[in-house]
Amino acid sequence: MVGHFQKRGLTVGQAKIKVVLQDERFSSACVGMKKIALLASGVAAILDKTELSQADMGVFKEYARATYSSYCAGCAHICDSALPDAPYVSDIMRYLMYYSSYGDKGRARELFVRIPDNVRNELFKMDYSTAESRCPQRLPIAKLVTEAVSRLA
Repeated sequence: MVGHFQKRGLTVGQAKIKVVLQDERFSSACVGMKKIALLASGVAAILDKTELSQADMGVFKEYARATYSSYCAGCAHICDSALPDAPYVSDIMRYLMYYSSYGDKGRARELFVRIPDNVRNELFKMDYSTAESRCPQRLPIAKLVTEAVSRLA
């Protein structure tokens, strides 16, 4: 994916911004950037009115198919309804993403400790099999919660 977009003169981040801009389902986005260079790169992508091609979109679809099982899609209603005693599982998945994918370890830990103690104390004891069977991404939720507790607690 990186090589494909580099040939087009774009970073992967710029291509991601463009794909969202071209999708009429979105009217806004809240983007966090910790460095001015990333912000400048994003603004450049917005100002460049060149649209992504069908081939570019195909690269994104291929990437999505290859990686869908490695991230939480944020469909909280599915896992939370399967785990009525642990309504924070979708939040925990997001916090783990902040920690592992975004490198924002402080924020991930700060948010995790806001989960009530009585819920955090029960996380290792929960049966996540129903949530795992319902998860469209087929995530190993029990394993990921265990990882989150060990990294974020």
